Amino acid sequence: MKGFPEGIQFCFPWRSYQAEVLRHLDKHLANQHLHLVAPPGSGKTVLGLEVIRRLNKPTLIVAPTLAIRNQWADRFTALFLQQKEQPDWISTDIKNPSFLTITTYQGLYALFQDTLEQQEESELDDLEEEEMPLENDAKQKAIERLFQQNFQTLVLDEAHHLRTNWWKTTIHIRNQLENPSIIALTATPPYDVGKAEWDKYMELCGPIDEEIEIAALVKEGDLCPHQDYVWMSAPAPKEQEPIDTFHKEAEQIRTELLENKAFQSLVDNHPWIASEAFVEEKLANYRYFISMIVYLKEIGSPAWEKPFEVMEEKAAALPSFDLEWTEELLSFFIYQDKHTDPKEEPIESIKKQLTAIRAIERRRVKLIATRSMQRKLLQSSSKLDSIADIVRLEKKAQKEKLRLVVLADYIYKEDLPQAGEENKPLIRLGVVPIFEKLRRNVANQCRLGVLTGSVVIVPNQAISLLEKSALEFTAEKLEHDDRYSLIRWKGTSRQEMVKVMTDIFDHGEIDVLIGTTALLGEGWDAPCVNTLILASYVGSFMLTNQMRGRAIRSEQGNQDKAANIWHLVCVDTYALDGGYDYQSLSRRFQSLTGVDAELPVIQSGIDRLRMAKPLFRQKTILETNQLMAERATERTRLHERWQEAVQKGEKKREEIEVSTSQLPPIFMFRNTLKSLLLICGAIFLNVLYAVGEYGYYYESFAAIRSALIWGFVIGVVISSPFWWRALRIFLFHSSLESRLKQVTEIVYKTMFEIGLLETPLKENKIIINKGGGGSLYGYLENGSTEEQKLFLQAVQQLLDPIDNPRYLLHRQSGKRLWVRHDYHAVPEEIGRKKEYAEIFAKKWNKRMGKAEMIFTRTPEGRKVLLKARLRAMSAKFMKRSERRSVWK
Repeated sequence: MKGFPEGIQFCFPWRSYQAEVLRHLDKHLANQHLHLVAPPGSGKTVLGLEVIRRLNKPTLIVAPTLAIRNQWADRFTALFLQQKEQPDWISTDIKNPSFLTITTYQGLYALFQDTLEQQEESELDDLEEEEMPLENDAKQKAIERLFQQNFQTLVLDEAHHLRTNWWKTTIHIRNQLENPSIIALTATPPYDVGKAEWDKYMELCGPIDEEIEIAALVKEGDLCPHQDYVWMSAPAPKEQEPIDTFHKEAEQIRTELLENKAFQSLVDNHPWIASEAFVEEKLANYRYFISMIVYLKEIGSPAWEKPFEVMEEKAAALPSFDLEWTEELLSFFIYQDKHTDPKEEPIESIKKQLTAIRAIERRRVKLIATRSMQRKLLQSSSKLDSIADIVRLEKKAQKEKLRLVVLADYIYKEDLPQAGEENKPLIRLGVVPIFEKLRRNVANQCRLGVLTGSVVIVPNQAISLLEKSALEFTAEKLEHDDRYSLIRWKGTSRQEMVKVMTDIFDHGEIDVLIGTTALLGEGWDAPCVNTLILASYVGSFMLTNQMRGRAIRSEQGNQDKAANIWHLVCVDTYALDGGYDYQSLSRRFQSLTGVDAELPVIQSGIDRLRMAKPLFRQKTILETNQLMAERATERTRLHERWQEAVQKGEKKREEIEVSTSQLPPIFMFRNTLKSLLLICGAIFLNVLYAVGEYGYYYESFAAIRSALIWGFVIGVVISSPFWWRALRIFLFHSSLESRLKQVTEIVYKTMFEIGLLETPLKENKIIINKGGGGSLYGYLENGSTEEQKLFLQAVQQLLDPIDNPRYLLHRQSGKRLWVRHDYHAVPEEIGRKKEYAEIFAKKWNKRMGKAEMIFTRTPEGRKVLLKARLRAMSAKFMKRSERRSVWK
């Protein structure tokens, strides 16, 4: 077979963005690469199929899961061939390839490696028909058959999924093909990974050609308006009790440490405190060094003052000796400090105390939250109550329109009660416990169903629809509730089972469906879903975004659809940061885009929900849930707010928020202008005095007057560069916005000159605006998302407290009695090479004033870096800059 059969075409009109991509397809494929980023539910699959149809060459499609692999085959058969039977020239069996072959990354890896990679428990739900390992001879023949197809188009679907072994195998296969066209499609590029990981992704997929934003698709009606909501809970009483006990015991250890004279003596006489030597050790472990200083200051010992002098800060800048610093001090003291003996007192006794309360994990002291406490929050059974509350709320609001899905990580089939166990305790978060919680609380209001690879439960009234499907199954009533039946399939594929259950859900015989993230979290096509509860605690942004994609698809014939997406969080009412679960949720929201709860703006970040911030108390939890409940019932208004917000913007831009209180002194106009005026004034007066003294020496009034005039003129001339610079600052750079723009332009021009950015600044624009709350906001007018993120990351590294840069800029202002030293980190990508850093320093000196560049990997440079890092530690509680995506 040399090409697709004649007359094949897509049976529906193209969406606006799809038509635009196809219009420029020849341009995109000029380098034989098309890398498309678009949200889940936006129609990437059919667009990819149209591209391979137009290329009309033997094609290999690689998908992340079996469900998505099958989806590719189904879509081509139904929407392009417009028939039910899959032709023999489409193959989903990698061992028997054809003109169009569709497989999984794991399938490729299994063929090219000796053994299958072990799967995690959470993924087992999606492993049904995966190829078993072949004998060497059979494997070699299968590989030969694969390459005999002479694939000239390679489609990589959701390539961000690739583990190291999958990536190596895919790269190997790509390199074996003869100059193939590469089509890469994804909803979630790995923007949040390190540079090495990003470079691997780029090596495989190539640069991004088109990035389609959620806002643009909502604007066109291709995705529905939606909003994220958070439902809070505190740990259940049995979970809270050990947490409270631990907090009390941890605080007791901190208090006793402050009163422990023997320990005080050890720290007082520690070589790092008593000597200015050991710079390398202090630099490598500077948090430990500062923890000793903080401890000594807290107990009133004068020993902290001498080592603190290096910071050139006021004592008030030092934080208090809280549990975080106690962790830092004890962890190193017990396990890493070569100047102490952990077997001697009082260290041994302290270690026994810590061990007794289980506050030591992997040679680290944990006094704020242990891994056990973190798991308790993530998997808290209180989330079962949250789910029941949300379902009750949504059913009351949506009534018969409700199509709600709950996604969990694990099934826990053994938690299904037997006869006489109707009230079996529910103590963990999983599909079966969630079903049980809802069965006991809302079964009279809702029609519940369970859909996983191994457990399927339906209400009895839905069995008649199953019988119409012609699939073979048996229905066994639940022993503890005869309103529901456990379905066992006979010779039915996972794909067929999911399709039938989805039809029942769509029809309304099930309106609350509980399933696993592995089976339904990605690739599942159910446009009827209008409410989603994420009971998953995996914590990956990419998985969260894929799961959200189940709800935000537009539904044909339902123009009023709006989706509610619920996130569950169990907060620690003791923790200043809200606890591990809340912090994990906040990190995921950094990349989740949606409409602001109050402003007509579409942006990422948890702040867009306009909810309370830690510390959380029981009252805060109740008030937050009440606020979310009120908003969630206003779906009509959600439509209006999305339409208002999308009209205000053109494209997604990466934006940085900087608190003005965080900006280094060089940004402070008054300080800079004052310094310049003092300098030029001093020069003028010195010259005037010197010349006037010369006239006075001749004692002639005319001579004195002449000398003063000449002194004035010469003083003005000599000090003119400083006067001019002061005037220029006053006229053009008197605001924080303009000063920040100067610095960002230096960063941009350097990155362009060294090849990190492709667009010259004269063809781009850096926008700096002042916002409320004493913050500045900055973004690039143009540039790819990757370029914007790279640029803003460099700006953040320059503005944020110093960590461990290769190069520093040192700026000294004032003389004699008033001297100030300021340090700025040279951004990581610029500091990779000396010549790059020198370009940056040269531009800095020209625009911002003289600064010395210091290489921090020499002994002298390390001393300076230690000083800079210690000063940065004193700013530990200073708000760092934040990045977000904004539709503007």
